[in-house]
Amino acid sequence: MTMFRLVVAAMAALVTGACGVTAFGADAANSTTVKIVLVGDSTVTDNAGWGLGFKQFLNTNAECINTSQGGRSSESFRREGRWTNALALKGNYYLIQFGHNNEPGKPGRSTDMPTFVSNMVSYVEEARAVGATPVLVTPLTRRQWDKEHPGKIKSSLAPYADEVRKIAAEKNVPLVDLQASSIALCESLGPEKCLEFSPTKTNSDGTAGYDGTHLKGVGYVMFARLVVEDLRKAVPALAPVLRDEPVNAQPVTKESKFDAVVSADGSGTHTSVQAAVDSAPANLTKPFVILIKPGVYREHLVVTKERPNLKLLGEPTEVERTIITGGLNVKTPTADGKTVSTRDSSTVLVQAANFTAENITFENTTTREDRVQALAMYVEADRAVFRNCRFLGWQDTLRADAPRGGVGRQYFSNCYIEGYVDFIYAAGTAVFDRCHIHAKADGYITAASTPETAPFGYVFLDCKVTAGPAVEKGFFLGRPWRPFAATAFIRCELPAQVRPEGWDNWGKVENERTARYAEYQCTGPGANPAGRAKWSRQLTDVEVAKMSVANILGGSDGWIPDFPIASIKKS
Repeated sequence: MTMFRLVVAAMAALVTGACGVTAFGADAANSTTVKIVLVGDSTVTDNAGWGLGFKQFLNTNAECINTSQGGRSSESFRREGRWTNALALKGNYYLIQFGHNNEPGKPGRSTDMPTFVSNMVSYVEEARAVGATPVLVTPLTRRQWDKEHPGKIKSSLAPYADEVRKIAAEKNVPLVDLQASSIALCESLGPEKCLEFSPTKTNSDGTAGYDGTHLKGVGYVMFARLVVEDLRKAVPALAPVLRDEPVNAQPVTKESKFDAVVSADGSGTHTSVQAAVDSAPANLTKPFVILIKPGVYREHLVVTKERPNLKLLGEPTEVERTIITGGLNVKTPTADGKTVSTRDSSTVLVQAANFTAENITFENTTTREDRVQALAMYVEADRAVFRNCRFLGWQDTLRADAPRGGVGRQYFSNCYIEGYVDFIYAAGTAVFDRCHIHAKADGYITAASTPETAPFGYVFLDCKVTAGPAVEKGFFLGRPWRPFAATAFIRCELPAQVRPEGWDNWGKVENERTARYAEYQCTGPGANPAGRAKWSRQLTDVEVAKMSVANILGGSDGWIPDFPIASIKKS
């Protein structure tokens, strides 16, 4: 320990704050509040990992910002600019855990071991370069039970944990050995007891099963406690801000954490989503968080521009049972003998900036036979984020748009989107990150109307495209609703049902001169660069390197999903 930290530790024992202690970090001389930044994958996040529980072990003079993102490896987290923006938060300590998504078989994420090691070393060196203290965390174990040794775990992440331990020793970095402690805890509990904090899932054969990687409920605090115990030993200067017992140690769905709770059975604060949205004060500058309990909510939901910063949260494992649904379409008659407008026909219309939805299904029940525009979601807002959501419909399911004369940036992560004709369309700048896109019949996935001045339109990163049994002749990746439509599929898995030419000109040869359609390193039987329309193109490595989430969505304010706008600089 350096002399500076010895002095800090001594001072920490003498000075008291609001909770009886004062926190000191790498820049203790300038602040009495220590800022801890969490960096990692889904097993560190607040809704599937130990991040939420960790926050409950902190005193009030410690601030924790969780920048972790599901599906990220040590490589992709950096490539997308997330690490750059995490550093911009100017944390005192950075807890860094990767490994799960570096494993083989994860397109766009997997790395070889030398690359993993190189990335982890870079995290250490770059955190130190900005005056912060890095803390390496070995990956939370997968609950992989050894068939030959009942009750024992044989973790596929052991090699990654070993390399992290070596880096910590060689670089003199504090280490939290979560791999070792989580294995010991799981083995002490046994397979059956571990199911209590294991989310349910649907197996590939359609049967019900359990997720042996992520956490729920009591698991958040249980594994966070292991992190805290190691951290207290590895970084003595942090001991004053770490509680012995968690505060408010409840599952993520504890109602007191939310500004409103929607429940169809009347057990919440509201029985409809619209009523909960309307209860939010106008023009809020901080999030207004609404928990939506599992149920079917039949309504036309409108989030007007006067209600920014709304967050609609379903429970992490209940996305398929938390449904906002409607059956209106542009042929639905109105009382005055006219028909419903596109906006009014959508099941959900979002016009307010800084909107977030997680773990919710948005549905329009209009059928294919109606052959009519029928939106499940119409979002014409800037800085909108959708995580682990489902969008169900047939034609024009998702309108990812921009407000008239303005900018519309949207981020879709781990979402499922289905339809058959133009079911992702309009003028927004949108990133679809590791989403599942499902074509239900012959038609077109996208119909972008990207403005000529916009550098990006729709960008699909590491997505999986599938086809339903009603697909007969095949479907196109897109057609241009407006001449300068921009759409790119990057490292996506494409099925055989994709038409060889890939792209359609919507019956206008002149669109071929202006439409911006591209692909890069797509896989699967539908990846066919040689057969593609000659007016589409394959992107180069240099071009794709510029197509990070940060560069696509950054704009003039440097916005990147998951980070506070005021704290972030554009990468």
